[in-house]
Amino acid sequence: MTTTHRIPPPAPDLPRPMSTRVLTAFADLAPLGARGEEYSIDFGPAVLAALTAAAATAADPRQPPPAPAARAVAAWLRQLRQGCTHPGLFGWGLGGYLLGLRSAAAVWPGLGGLAGTAFRELAACSGRWRTQGLAWCDYDLVTGTAGTLLALAADPACTRDDVTHAVGHLTALCAHADLPGLRVGRYKGEEMRGWNHGRVNSGVAHGAAGVATALCRAADATGLTDEIARSLDHLASWYLTRYDAGPRGVITWPPAGDLTHLPGRPVTWCYGTPGIAWALWETGRVIDDAPLREFALHTADSFLRGYDEAADRPDLSICHGLPGLALVCDAFDRYTDLPGAAALRDRLVGSLVERLDEVADLAAYDGTLLTGATGACATLLTLESGDRTWLAAFGLR
Repeated sequence: MTTTHRIPPPAPDLPRPMSTRVLTAFADLAPLGARGEEYSIDFGPAVLAALTAAAATAADPRQPPPAPAARAVAAWLRQLRQGCTHPGLFGWGLGGYLLGLRSAAAVWPGLGGLAGTAFRELAACSGRWRTQGLAWCDYDLVTGTAGTLLALAADPACTRDDVTHAVGHLTALCAHADLPGLRVGRYKGEEMRGWNHGRVNSGVAHGAAGVATALCRAADATGLTDEIARSLDHLASWYLTRYDAGPRGVITWPPAGDLTHLPGRPVTWCYGTPGIAWALWETGRVIDDAPLREFALHTADSFLRGYDEAADRPDLSICHGLPGLALVCDAFDRYTDLPGAAALRDRLVGSLVERLDEVADLAAYDGTLLTGATGACATLLTLESGDRTWLAAFGLR
């Protein structure tokens, strides 16, 4: 089920000039001959450059891609020479570079050969993912197996053989109903991540919901197998036995299993109600479970009714801010016709547009897709009818 409603441009010509500013800032600030920190780079500049160039061409087909877009892609490719450190999506991940190259190749076809090489390398990569004493990178969407699988499944060249290792790893971790294979064995005593030690993370970014979306995409791309169906059933059952009513009546989950406290707010794409509701909807669609789909819609509706921007204080990132929420609402509107999803999406976009000056400030120190300025701009351009293939990195479409 797909709605015909599409969001109008939030304001005349606002996203493209801001995107140009963000791309220029990235090209100016991109370090030469230096790798940078783990999350200092991802494929956001390539995605935003492709979207900006496509929007400019749509406005005037006689014009070449704008110079700032081409310059940003060139700077991004120079960083790519430093090499990838893992097969996942974000940070210095090969999966992310594959999606970035595919996006950019739509505008600069000469990059198609490099994208093909990246896909073959990623498909051949067996990954060194642990099955015991797991860290997030051993399974999650951000730097782990789920992200690798999303990148492979999004590629038009993908076959079942290409995803066998990643699917096999994730389905093995989800082989039992209470998901003991997804318990995190690292981070004990850490200030920021210690709460996840010994527990199954519930979020999309680092948790079981991200695993579910990746397995759904693998099923879409290469067919639903008994192993994937069984794993998705276990993942859905895990969520169905752990939810509660949180603030303002919003159905939600603790950040990890075995924790008793609920989050103080509905949170966003990465943790909490919005992202989990979408993962459950996708799971119900893939395994054809109507009650699960209805529960997912009920959960999403509770978020639509309970969302309070003043209380929730979303930032400007896709990960935990306005852009990510807008994209999730857009997905529910497009594919489920959920009443209220389009209205909240439009409201969120309006809030994001009102804060574009802050996006420009963000570009000075974070040009990434996950947490930075390229993600905010890419969201606006995509919601205006831009290419949506990059949304696979977030389990969206």
